[in-house]
Amino acid sequence: MKSLGLTRLLLLAVVLIPMTLSAQEMRTVTGTITQQETNLPFPGVEVGVKGTRILAVTDAQGFYTLRVPASAETLVASYLGYRSQETAVAARVDFEMSQEALGIEGLTVTALGVRREKRSLGYSIQDISGSDLYEVPEINIVNSLKGNIAGVQITNAGPTGGSARIVIRGASSISGNNQPLFIIDGVPIDNSSNRKDGYGGFFFGPSVDYGNTAADIDPANIEAISVLKGPNAAALYGSRAAAGAIVITTKSGRGSPGGGTGVTASMSLTMEEPLRLPTYQNSYGQGFGGEFSWLDGFGGGINDGADESWGPRLDGQLIDQFTGSQQPWVAHPDNVRNFFRTGTTLNTNVAISRAGERSNVRLSISDMELRGMTPGNAMQRISVAVKGGATLTDRFSAEASLNYIDQNVDNRPGTGYGSDNPMLMFIWFGRQVDLEPLRNFECTGNEATPCIADGGQYNWNYNYHNNPFWASLVNTNADERDRLLGHLNLNYQLNDWVTASARAGRDWYRDHRKRVVAFNSLDDSGQGSFGEETIYRSETNIDVLVSATRELTSDLTLDVTTGANNRTNKSEISGVDVKLLTVPGIYTLDNARSTPLPFDVLSKKEVRSVYGSVSLNYAGYWNVDLTGRNDWSSTLPDDNKSYFYPSVSSAFVFTDAFGMQSSL
Repeated sequence: MKSLGLTRLLLLAVVLIPMTLSAQEMRTVTGTITQQETNLPFPGVEVGVKGTRILAVTDAQGFYTLRVPASAETLVASYLGYRSQETAVAARVDFEMSQEALGIEGLTVTALGVRREKRSLGYSIQDISGSDLYEVPEINIVNSLKGNIAGVQITNAGPTGGSARIVIRGASSISGNNQPLFIIDGVPIDNSSNRKDGYGGFFFGPSVDYGNTAADIDPANIEAISVLKGPNAAALYGSRAAAGAIVITTKSGRGSPGGGTGVTASMSLTMEEPLRLPTYQNSYGQGFGGEFSWLDGFGGGINDGADESWGPRLDGQLIDQFTGSQQPWVAHPDNVRNFFRTGTTLNTNVAISRAGERSNVRLSISDMELRGMTPGNAMQRISVAVKGGATLTDRFSAEASLNYIDQNVDNRPGTGYGSDNPMLMFIWFGRQVDLEPLRNFECTGNEATPCIADGGQYNWNYNYHNNPFWASLVNTNADERDRLLGHLNLNYQLNDWVTASARAGRDWYRDHRKRVVAFNSLDDSGQGSFGEETIYRSETNIDVLVSATRELTSDLTLDVTTGANNRTNKSEISGVDVKLLTVPGIYTLDNARSTPLPFDVLSKKEVRSVYGSVSLNYAGYWNVDLTGRNDWSSTLPDDNKSYFYPSVSSAFVFTDAFGMQSSL
């Protein structure tokens, strides 16, 4: 009931504010806006009467026309990433916009996509521009925030293409989710970390990090990112944003340089190598008690089943080894580093944008091709994004976007104490083991020493570990994700200071994965196995908002926003595990020698919400914000499924209040 009372008060505030503007005499203001750095016309800039919702947007030639009340005194021109400009109302008003670093001043995007001056906010928010992110594009957009946002901790402990964990101002829960909510163009999206968790190892199966799904976002399409720090900043998004929110604004055709049609193309190449490997000793080789002699690698010789290096001193003496009898017993200090290769990532993007007098559109196509540091690891991601907007009438405008991502990954290296993690076997790797013969990982009958099984793997140890190349190129995994993100936003200006909008957005993806273990592998029974699963997830959000801005007095300005949201989530995970195969190399249900183990999990959730905010600004230097949100969740009992989120914040600019100026 508290939430209904708040909503009624907000609606009442909107209705009872005097509508004197409608009776005032109107006049026309025209002008041109240019970019200071290029002196070219600047399309897409918002020009409005200060303290009202009276707005116009510049066309392809940077020109605008605005009908304003006769009592209007100040015009404001604003664009994200540029310093806002104010000037007195006149028949013609021109502006010259200059870029500014996204710091403590200027315009920013807050909850629900509302743009506010940073100095008026009573909570912490920090921005980073899309151009800064794309200078050296990351595979995972989360990693791009590392070192760029204060108070943000980003951990990427997995392999290339794996998940990145982001925590803002430390963990706030010991049992819940400490990840912030991700929002694109006002629509929340999924950021699941689809990871095969667990101990891993020979008895617990593979442990593969499939990455967090926010990694699908193409940095080439990002105009700016606003990081809302803490629950006050993101209270309007509810419990999901208790740990903060990452608000992403994507590029549109409004920013076409000079207006008209613009084409941009970019290509970048990055390379990577292992930064740090364990420090190994190179004094003693494989074995125990200073003794070792190879016979079959399975314990038939002297300590030849061991995988630890407590054997003879590496002094060049002749000892039987897996590469043949009486081989020099010497260290191979780079045998671990030589397993890895130089990884490369090639990013290519082409974008076409068009800005007209009343419409704009942008089409972007990106291709990312990755060659990982481990053998056989590769990733390709293709992104196609289109975004456009149009002013249909003087009061009615629309904006829509659609983004399709197709990602294919082969042979992700395993993580943790898992048999598909190459670093696990390298912890135990004999220091005398020469890596080069192991590149021919399949038994051919021509080896200096016999393999443990015909058609199996050629290895340095048949007791504990797979050949590292066998583990990477024979026991493979593959995953493919198709994702579709889209939104539609409609805005209608009811009068000079009240705007209504409706927004619908959907995030949908399908993730298909398959993992295989070949015959004669040192996993499970050695009789081959495979697992396959498909994940479907979707989230649909529908919002209706009413916003009003009104100058109550010459010093006091009121902003009111009230709205409702309906969110629907659906998740389905289905698949099968097969533990034994009949014929080697055929990974289908028809080839199962054991009973397949199917699984299918379906979940649905619906949340209905109402929310509102009231913002009062006095003389430009004191601002007070009150917000409230109430949710009704389908996953809670009928008699106790409602919960409420209030917040209060305030900002006071001392330099403006007391006329303080820097002497620098």
